[in-house]
Order: sequence, then structure tokens, then C-alpha cells
Amino acid sequence: MKYKARILSLIFFFSTITLILNAQERKGREQHIEKFRSMKIAFITDRIELSPEEAEKFWPLYNENEKKKQELSRHRKMRSRNFSQQMENLSDEEVEEMIDNIIETRKKEAQLSAEFHEDLKNILPPKKIMKLYITEIQFREYMLRRIRDERRGSPHEKGENPPPGSLLP
Repeated sequence: MKYKARILSLIFFFSTITLILNAQERKGREQHIEKFRSMKIAFITDRIELSPEEAEKFWPLYNENEKKKQELSRHRKMRSRNFSQQMENLSDEEVEEMIDNIIETRKKEAQLSAEFHEDLKNILPPKKIMKLYITEIQFREYMLRRIRDERRGSPHEKGENPPPGSLLP
């Protein structure tokens, strides 16, 4: 009986530890995402030089667009992950349906981009819109370089500004 109680105690202990570690990992992930968003906002703000009036209209629109893009991306990744895990067990009809869903999601992403662009045209001049698109690419490239460098063991200093992009003067 004592043996069973010890085993149950150990199972409870390890289950509790696992739950605590998962909660900490989620919190760390959320902090990481928030830090990424802050860096992106600072990067974009610096590069496209929004006036206060433009910023007041731009950021709510941009943030809403980002939420929609994330939702579509999450949906696409989830489907792709399921597809790669189950492909061998699916019929041709099921595979075709999954492919159709992927294409449909890509169409929705393209439609979202087109709608966002049309909305931007009511807020920003064409040169600032182009700077935004270029800046988003530069930020993505900067973050990929930074991640690669951190994995190699040469992390960037905190607060370091990304190097100027070759696409913008």
C-alpha cells in the first residue's frame, strides 16, 4: 500500500512539475512574441516616418491586418502539419480536398493583402506605402539574421538597430 502511495505521489509530483514548466514556457513565448511586436513597430515607425496624423490612422489598420494574417497563417500551418503527418493514410480525394483548402487559404491571404493595400491608399502616399512593404521585408531578413547569429553563438547586443537595408536610401 505504501508502495502505491509513493508511486502516486511521484506521478502527482512529476505531473505538477510538467504543468508548471508548460505554463512558464507559454509565458516566455508570449513575452518573446510581445518583444518581437515591439521591435517591429519601432522598426516600421523609424523607417516609414509617419506623421502623427498618419500614425493615428495607420496603426489600428495595420494591427487589425496583422491579426487577420496571423489567423490565416495559423490555419494554413495547422492544415499543412496535419497533411504532412497523414498524407500516406489519405485517399486521393482527401488529398485533393486538402490541396484545395491550401489554395483557398492562399487566395484569402492575397485578398487580404489587396484589401489592406486599398485601405493604405486612403491613409498614406504611395512612397510611404512602398517603404512599408520594403521595411517589412527588411525586418523579416533582419530577424532571420539575428536568429541565425544567436544560434551560432554571437547574439546581437540588446537595443541594437538593424543595419540599413539595401532597398531604402
